[in-house]
Amino acid sequence: MATTPVRRLRKTLAWYSFGSACLVALLIGALLVLLDPTPDPGLISSIGVNLIASVVFALTFVILSNWVQDRNTMETINEGFAELTDRLIQNISQSNQLFLPHSTYPAVNPEDSFGDEYNHDVTMSLEQSGFFAFHGPSARYVATRLRKARRHPQQIRIAMISPANKRAISRRAFDRASWLKSKGQPAETIEQELENELLMNVVSLFDCRRLCPIEILYTDDTAVYRYVMFDQSVYISWYHSPQSSQMEMPESYQFGGESFIYSTLRMDLMRKFEISLAKVTFEATQDDGFLIDHLEQLVGRDITAEDLNKWRVQYHVDSAGFASYLDVVYRNLTDRKS
Repeated sequence: MATTPVRRLRKTLAWYSFGSACLVALLIGALLVLLDPTPDPGLISSIGVNLIASVVFALTFVILSNWVQDRNTMETINEGFAELTDRLIQNISQSNQLFLPHSTYPAVNPEDSFGDEYNHDVTMSLEQSGFFAFHGPSARYVATRLRKARRHPQQIRIAMISPANKRAISRRAFDRASWLKSKGQPAETIEQELENELLMNVVSLFDCRRLCPIEILYTDDTAVYRYVMFDQSVYISWYHSPQSSQMEMPESYQFGGESFIYSTLRMDLMRKFEISLAKVTFEATQDDGFLIDHLEQLVGRDITAEDLNKWRVQYHVDSAGFASYLDVVYRNLTDRKS
């Protein structure tokens, strides 16, 4: 800020000096012309005329050169600003793609809605993707979403809490205690319901094995967030955002496949499936005997065919509302296309 007055002062002094010199030269030239002592105009008056002409030429040259210089300076500045603006816009665009979500979705309770915008976008992503992954505490509605899909993915990977992981179940049950439907229930009841839900999820995912092989990884999930991932996008749900308090469906964000979040989560998921031992793959050739053996090894107690039937019936009842809701979502997609 201090340099601007100094530059202005220097410019003013330069113009003042130049103007003073021109004025003196004009006066001398005029005096030489007017006071020429020779009887006829001669050498002295010619010198005066030439001096005046030189001043006029100098003024014209300085004015034109300053005008051209100022114009070139402004063009250079404008070009520089345009280049900097383009570069800034490009950097902002790249930063947006890397770190900012494409869309945000509010938290909701299933009694009101399952989240229309969220489920519309997730359904569209699923229909256009050959890859589907879920990572979170409980894959509660994943099997229903896969069954309702019109175009099934070719690779499905699910990372969830193991029904045998008591500490993780207790941690997640504590969070669920704030849900409206869980208020007033003892912690032991919520934990038992969650354990039963996890077993239902495993059975329901096993029943999707004919769509394509189902890979399940049992993790020590901390129930801070969950995500569903596709070829070109990932939808992250933040359980502990200020807007998600007491909500079953937390606030969510969609990030593109080019984002930092997507790249990091996908690589992390792939490496977890690569190095972890607590996992299983369900394939079309397997029967309920395979599932019973797997669950017995998982929870360390006897599992019967009656248990499987009970969990299948319970899952059907628990997911009926969401299944009907997805039917409406798909009908709306068809209506929009037509």
